[in-house]
Amino acid sequence: MVAQDMALKTNLLYDATTTINLGYEFKLDHKTTLDIWVNYNPWTLGKKWVGLYERQYNPEIGNAVAYASASERQSKLKHIAIQPELRWWLCESFNGHFFGAHLHAGLFNVGALKLPFDWGRYKDAQGEYLGGYPVSMTPVNHENVRIQGIGYRPSNTAYPGLVGSENFESNDIYWGNADRDGIYTNSFEGWLLGAGVSYGYHMILSPRFSLEFTAGIGYAFLKYDKNRCTDCTKKIGEEVSHYFGPTRVGLSLVYMLK
Repeated sequence: MVAQDMALKTNLLYDATTTINLGYEFKLDHKTTLDIWVNYNPWTLGKKWVGLYERQYNPEIGNAVAYASASERQSKLKHIAIQPELRWWLCESFNGHFFGAHLHAGLFNVGALKLPFDWGRYKDAQGEYLGGYPVSMTPVNHENVRIQGIGYRPSNTAYPGLVGSENFESNDIYWGNADRDGIYTNSFEGWLLGAGVSYGYHMILSPRFSLEFTAGIGYAFLKYDKNRCTDCTKKIGEEVSHYFGPTRVGLSLVYMLK
């Protein structure tokens, strides 16, 4: 390989999430390149008080009891992932429009995150949303703390797939009965594997620097443990998900190797 047959890059969108990322792309022929991305985020994003305004089922009275609780949580977007992509260029390598086919694999440990556009809103066991994100509240026994609380519907059934429910007290079993959503109040630790397709555009700024725009969609298989996020360590289930949607998005600064 010779000059301008290779490039290093960083995705500015990933940088904005504190994710360390590095891409390496090299030319296979006049219109084909192989692009390899590695992403790594080891950080805890911050500690915060989060409250749950819970209405929990009390079997002694046959009804729900409302109260506020609070805990200090660690927001995290920890992961390590790799995503190789084979690219076909319409003009020539590293110039103009391209289409790609990619694979992705990774490990993740994420939780206590508030996502944009109401992604990850909390659901009950029937899959119904429990309203918007939390509102300001003062929890019981924490009079000097103003935190965010979520309202829950009561439920008479245990969380689906609850691990070792005979070892859980009733408040754990009936705790909101979340479905697969709830990244604000739960944490998820596991792995993923999948594939997708993408489109992008490489805009040359100078002999060495370029900007790259790319977006892709695809599939990912996820297997993970779900933890109740009052402490983000109490396991409440093991789940498998089949994800279809965006699998790649980028605004990258590219440096052509000399």
